[in-house]
Amino acid sequence: MHIKMDLVQNQSLRLAMTKELKQAIGLLQYSTIDLVSYLREITLENPFVELEESHPPIFYHNQRKQQRANKEDGRWIENMPKKGMGLKDHLRNQLVEFRFTENERRAIHILIDAVDSNGYMSEDLSRLSEKFQISIDLLEKQLSVLQSLDPIGVGARSLQECLLLQAKEIEEKPKGSEFVLKEHFHLFATKAWKDLSKKTGLSLNALQQIFDFVQTLNPRPGLQFDEETPNYIIPDLMIEERNGDWIVYYNEDLLPQIKINRDYEPIVQTEKEVKSYVQTKLHQGRWLLKSLEQRKETLVKVMQEIIRFQKDFFYLKNNVLKPLTLKDIADSLNIHESTVSRAVNDKFVQTPFGLYELKYFFTNKVGEEDTSSANVKQVIQQLIDQENKQRPLSDQKIANLLKENYNMNVSRRTVAKYRDQLNIPSSNLRKRYN
Repeated sequence: MHIKMDLVQNQSLRLAMTKELKQAIGLLQYSTIDLVSYLREITLENPFVELEESHPPIFYHNQRKQQRANKEDGRWIENMPKKGMGLKDHLRNQLVEFRFTENERRAIHILIDAVDSNGYMSEDLSRLSEKFQISIDLLEKQLSVLQSLDPIGVGARSLQECLLLQAKEIEEKPKGSEFVLKEHFHLFATKAWKDLSKKTGLSLNALQQIFDFVQTLNPRPGLQFDEETPNYIIPDLMIEERNGDWIVYYNEDLLPQIKINRDYEPIVQTEKEVKSYVQTKLHQGRWLLKSLEQRKETLVKVMQEIIRFQKDFFYLKNNVLKPLTLKDIADSLNIHESTVSRAVNDKFVQTPFGLYELKYFFTNKVGEEDTSSANVKQVIQQLIDQENKQRPLSDQKIANLLKENYNMNVSRRTVAKYRDQLNIPSSNLRKRYN
């Protein structure tokens, strides 16, 4: 066997991911907060980069599509005003009114620590008894004390118990409310009211009144003491209509002003190692400015194309979105689809009619028609809002109406999927009896 070794030279082309290119890609996909943090890190390691902090305007992220999901009539309110202190501190502050033995005080504090952010008792009492070597009888006794505190319903071990605790404190309530909640909660919650009516002797109209009463109760009493920071958003872009045209502005106040400190440039003429370091840092600073400018241009161009594709939404102001994909924008701008994806991720635009995430304007096509899933959901919401609540529309009926009245060819299964995404219950759960 003859083995021969040759030295062969081949020529090929390949894209090398330089450090500067990685930086440019990173800057494009960063959210506002991440980008500001990154720039501050750069200043710590690069003496040539200086930041002048600004204070950009902030807006609450409250898109219409999110408002619609939370405005259902009779729905429990989940976003309640803050009280200025946490739930557990609020509970502990009320203990000054009680006289406890040392063991009782220890038990009540253990229970308070076990309450979750919704106000529920998140731990099983037997596990707490074993873990802290304290009698379960004492824990149960102190749980009754905890459940007597404000807010009403705190310390409940289930939704049923939470609602029952609140119902007991309200004098004016429909007859049979406590009995139904205590003895027949599952039938009541699943709206198996015909069976419930036979078992209790209560009429369907009476059960409807109890249901309306229960809807006024708070299933998450602890949320009003939620200590999380409000979700404020700094828009990357702003648009306004001028003489019939939409103008896109980059939010110049979004980021700190970046300057290159040239005081160190004379050092370039000194020793070789120092000269190399200074040149590297100067190059990094200049490339950073270039990358930020490129980021700005890309965001503006992407938004301009979104407006061009979604003309009806912006020019006709009809809140109708056409099917639009990342590839559509990429092909239009002659850039890679991943670039568009990075450009719209975690980016927001302030418009005259609200604050929107850029991803909001991208929606899939439904069927063969030029109709987006967002529009189908909007019509489904309208149909359900306008339906006769005593004879709510089934998913099949909604599918038929979409086809007959709106030329939207959507299957019953798709209607059910979109309805679930809109947080709308099924027709039997929407039915009213008065």
